[in-house]
Amino acid sequence: MLQVAMGTLKGTGPLFLALLVVCLLLCASTQGPRYQKFLRQHHDNPRTNAGRDYCWAMMQRRGMARPCKDINTFIHASRAQIQSVCRDGGTPYQGMRRSKRPLAVTTCELRRTQGARCIYRSHAASRYIVIGCVHGTWPVQYNEKA
Repeated sequence: MLQVAMGTLKGTGPLFLALLVVCLLLCASTQGPRYQKFLRQHHDNPRTNAGRDYCWAMMQRRGMARPCKDINTFIHASRAQIQSVCRDGGTPYQGMRRSKRPLAVTTCELRRTQGARCIYRSHAASRYIVIGCVHGTWPVQYNEKA
């Protein structure tokens, strides 16, 4: 099928198609690992029912408890809602993007360690989020201090 389509293209058509494929592959490979890491560290929608100790359970499950991570925020919004902050759902903010509306989040802040266990303070809220994006589409960084 592709061979037939390529054979019918004239002039710069095949070159354009080849460049388009290369661009799509580069975009996909660039967003992949960083975007997946962002989702692992910051996305939890719907909010996981982990009982009383949500933060300890989530930090364990997501691989952020050895060593204990000092602070981490989980965003309880859909992937589409988070991605929209990179576009029309957000505004420029200190080289990143700030959501136009508050989103549900849970922030986990390390209080102390007890043996090998991380003891976190959990704070659930609705607030504006600040994220770093690549290619205007893919969130790859969460700004805890904004």
